[in-house]
Amino acid sequence: MQKAPTTFKPGATQTVAVGSSSAASNAVNAQTRDIRIVTTVDAYVEISSAPTATSSSFILPAFTVEYFRCAGSDKVAVLRVGSTTGTSRVTELSQ
Repeated sequence: MQKAPTTFKPGATQTVAVGSSSAASNAVNAQTRDIRIVTTVDAYVEISSAPTATSSSFILPAFTVEYFRCAGSDKVAVLRVGSTTGTSRVTELSQ
């Protein structure tokens, strides 16, 4: 039996500046378990309850939409990879 593809209902979206120092979103809703992230520039990304993005964090290429599992109340921190600043969008998802 084939499984149906997972679909999500988008919820609250936060915009976080991607700059020369780590910047974090506000905490996601306590019931949120999935998030969608996209950035306008290559960015280092960290997801946790008290994240700080560093050059050791995973890289999210510009304009690449990614979906992640998270714990309720997690935050997303971003840091630019190069010298260009941009923005990121963090969207809470539900099924």
